[in-house]
Amino acid sequence: MPRLKHLLLTSVEDLSSVTSWSGIPWSLRKALEQQVERVTVFRPSRPSRHPVDVIKRAFHGGTPPRYPLWMTQRTLRNNAREVQREIDRTQPDAVLSISSQCVAELNAPGRPVYLFSDAPWLAWMEAYRGTVMEPVGMAAYAAREAAAAQRLHGLFFGSTWAIQEAERLYGDQIKDRLHVTPLGANWTPSLPREAVLQHAAARPIDRLHLLFVGKDWERKGGPLALEVARLLHTPQRPVTLHIVGCRPALPPDAHRYTEVHGLLFQNDPMQSAKLETLFLDSHFLLVPTTAECFGIVFAEAQAFALPPISRAIHALPTVVLDGETGLLLPPAATAGAYVQRVRSLLQDGDAYQRMALAALGHFEEHLTWSRTAERICSVIEHDLGDSAIDSATATR
Repeated sequence: MPRLKHLLLTSVEDLSSVTSWSGIPWSLRKALEQQVERVTVFRPSRPSRHPVDVIKRAFHGGTPPRYPLWMTQRTLRNNAREVQREIDRTQPDAVLSISSQCVAELNAPGRPVYLFSDAPWLAWMEAYRGTVMEPVGMAAYAAREAAAAQRLHGLFFGSTWAIQEAERLYGDQIKDRLHVTPLGANWTPSLPREAVLQHAAARPIDRLHLLFVGKDWERKGGPLALEVARLLHTPQRPVTLHIVGCRPALPPDAHRYTEVHGLLFQNDPMQSAKLETLFLDSHFLLVPTTAECFGIVFAEAQAFALPPISRAIHALPTVVLDGETGLLLPPAATAGAYVQRVRSLLQDGDAYQRMALAALGHFEEHLTWSRTAERICSVIEHDLGDSAIDSATATR
C-alpha cells in the first residue's frame, strides 16, 4: 500500500490557532503532522468583498449577517481557484479540506480530494434550527456542497448520524466513500492514566458531584440539568451541580445544590487547574443538550474517566455508548427518568467504576486526534493504492 507522503491540508479556519472552531483544525493538523511526512497548510484569502455582495449583506441585515460573504458563489470560486493554484504549486499526494468551503467549486483538481467535518452543513443547520440564523442562500450553498460531494474521493464525518445524513443529502451513490471518523478531545488530563483512574476510584459515594459545561445554558439543556440535580439532592446524598461556561439566572433555592464557576479558561494556569479538578472529581458530566453534531466536551469527559449523561440525539450515540461509557436518554425523557437511571447505576458501586473505566477506554480507542489522523491516512493510502484511481487526473 503506497504511503501518504505529502498532504495538502486546507481550511478557511485558522489552522495555527487553538481558538479557531474549538481548536478542531489545529488539533487535526498536529495529529496529521505526526502521521504524514509532509503536511502543507493552506488557508484561502478572506471572503470576497465585491460591492454587490456587500450591498446585499447590508440590505438583509442581521447579527451575524443574514447574507454571509463566506458562502457567496464569488467567494467559493475564489477559494477554489486559490486551492487549485496551491495544488499545482505543491503537487501533494492528496488534499484534505476541513469543511467544504475550500472545495465546493473545485473541479478537476488533478489530485484526490477529501472532506473532513463533524457533519454535512445542511444537517448542521437543521440540527440547530431555532438556535442559529438561517442565512439567505442556504439552499444554494447546500446544493453546491452536495454537488461537490459527488466529485470528492472520500468524506470523513464524525458520527454514524452524520453519515446517515450525508447519504440522505448527497445520495446513495457516494455511500462507499463515506467514513465515520470521530473527532478527538482537545483537552486531556495532565496526569498519567493510573492517576486518572485513582481519582475516579476515590469519588465519594456519600456525595454526588455533577458537572455542566456549556456557554449556551438553554441549548445545552441547563434547565433540565438543574431539575435533575434538584431531584437527586437528598440529605442522605447531597448533590452539587457545578456550572461552568455561563452564569445563568437560577431559582432562589438553587444555591443548596449548585455552584456556579462561570467561564474557566484553559490557557490560564489557575483556571485550568480548577477545571481539571472538576473533571477529575465529578461523578458525571451532565449536559442534556438539545442539539449536538459531535460534542467535544463529551470526548474530553471520557478522557478523565468521567461518564457523560445526555440525550440520545444526533451524534451523541457515537460519542457516548449508552449504559457502557455513560447514559443517554430519549430526547423527551423527563428529569425523573434521568434520576432513576443515575440512582439505579449508583446502587452498585462496581457498576459505576466499570463505566468510568470503559469511558476512559473508549476515549483511548476512538476519541483521540491521533486515532482520527490514523483513520484518515489509512483511507487515503488505500485509495492511492487502488488502481481504479488515476492519481494523474484524480477526478470524478
